[in-house]
Amino acid sequence: MDGNRRFARENNLPIPMGHMEGYQSFRRLLRWFIALQVPEVTLYAFSIENFKRSKEEVNLLLTLFLNAFLDMNRIESEYRNNKVRYKVFGKIDLLPKDVQDHIHKLETETRNNSGLRINIALAYTSQDDIVRGIKSVCHQVKDGSLNVDTVGQDDIQRNLMTNDCNPVDVLVRTSGESRLSDFLLWEASDAMLCFVSNHWPKITAWDIIKVFRQYQSYCDTLSKEN
Repeated sequence: MDGNRRFARENNLPIPMGHMEGYQSFRRLLRWFIALQVPEVTLYAFSIENFKRSKEEVNLLLTLFLNAFLDMNRIESEYRNNKVRYKVFGKIDLLPKDVQDHIHKLETETRNNSGLRINIALAYTSQDDIVRGIKSVCHQVKDGSLNVDTVGQDDIQRNLMTNDCNPVDVLVRTSGESRLSDFLLWEASDAMLCFVSNHWPKITAWDIIKVFRQYQSYCDTLSKEN
C-alpha cells in the first residue's frame, strides 16, 4: 500500500493526513472486495525496515495502527453479515502492547467467519519470514521430526507465517513502484505482477477492476498455452 507520503506532498498536506487517507482507502477497498466476492487479500501495512524511519513518523504510524484496529473492532459488526475474517502476521511482538491487544481481539472475534479474509502484514518482511521458517525446519530435523533427505518446499511453506493462506494469484504494487519490496517473495513465485500508477490513497474501483481484467486475460493466455 505505497504512496501515502507522496500523496500528501503532492496535495500540500501534512504527512499524517496522507497516512490517514491511506486508511480510508483500505476501508473502501474492503467494501469493493466484499461486493466483488474476492475470497482473500493480503495487505502490506508496515515493513520491519520501516522502523528505521524517523522516530516521529514511526510513532505516528504506530498510533495510526492502534486507531485503525480500534476502528476495525468498532465497525466489525458492519461486516458481520459478510463474515469478514482478519489475520495479522509479522513480528507482532515489536509493536506496542495496546496494538497487540487490539490485533488479538480482532482476530479472535472474526476467526470463525467464512467470508472475505483480510491478511495484514505488519512488522514484516518476506526474507525475515523465510529465514525464520528455514530455522524452524532445521530445528525439526535436529529433533528428529523431519528427515533432512526428504525436506522439500512444502515443509518450508508449512513453517511460514502465511502457512494457512491461499496461494497468491496477483501481486499488486501501487504508486508506480516496480519493486517487490520484500513482500510475499516465496508465496508469489507463480503470481501475476501488476503495477498501478495511482498512489494508495487514490486507488479507485476502476483500478481494481483493471487488475481483475488483466488477471483474467493472463489466465486465458495460460489456458491457451496449455
